[in-house]
Amino acid sequence: MSNQLTFESLSITYGHGASAFTAVDGVDLTLRAGEVLGLVGESGSGKSTIARAAVGLAEPSGGRILLGDTEISHARGAVLRERRRVQMIFQDPQSCFNPRRSIGQSLDEALIAAHRREGTSTPQLRARKDEIANLLRAVALPAETALRMPAQLSGGQRQRVAVARAIAAKPAVILADEITSALDVSVQGSVLNLLKELQRELGFSMLFISHNLAVVRIVCDRVAVMRSGALVEVGDTVDVMTAPTHDYTRELIAAVPSL
Repeated sequence: MSNQLTFESLSITYGHGASAFTAVDGVDLTLRAGEVLGLVGESGSGKSTIARAAVGLAEPSGGRILLGDTEISHARGAVLRERRRVQMIFQDPQSCFNPRRSIGQSLDEALIAAHRREGTSTPQLRARKDEIANLLRAVALPAETALRMPAQLSGGQRQRVAVARAIAAKPAVILADEITSALDVSVQGSVLNLLKELQRELGFSMLFISHNLAVVRIVCDRVAVMRSGALVEVGDTVDVMTAPTHDYTRELIAAVPSL
């Protein structure tokens, strides 16, 4: 299986001198083509920072990030366009949408950014409108959702739109950062099932960031465990969950409530 997204000796430090704080410390991690890799650890362990670096929202202070064979750590020009094949879905979809723009306008912006389809002729506008309708249907929302504002949607609906916006770019990789933690338990499962179905259908790789090991056990092929900015264990989900090798991993698993 080929490598899709690779972090090589990745370090991310904020601040300078005595006030410097290392959020990610020399992480080596590979997301393979077509897999779902869980990234787990307590809050502040560096999980989200790694994902943010992959989409250009955090600047590496050392190491590099590769998409296939292309380095995307400090993307410019054509490489910046290549990095758009890595899409991130955030924990709070409400904060990711412009409250003054309709859902259709937000998805239209995503299509234009990903594919440079900014034409304003009647056929071009109609084609994008059809694409937006197809994206909404792909996440089990009616096409009429395009006319609504973010505040008019439930949290689960907004997260589905966030998924639609991510797949608009036809991504090779999706980074899902705690995407169900802000949702009611009643809708978490449906969003996770949707994402897994789309992953199987579209073939993207997924880095699934979560503190919920019960969910990770179900969703992920492999698991990577972080603590204090460092990677402490990586392995197949079954192996890590049943026979962890690191004390910290054992602590995390022991803390999972059993019913």
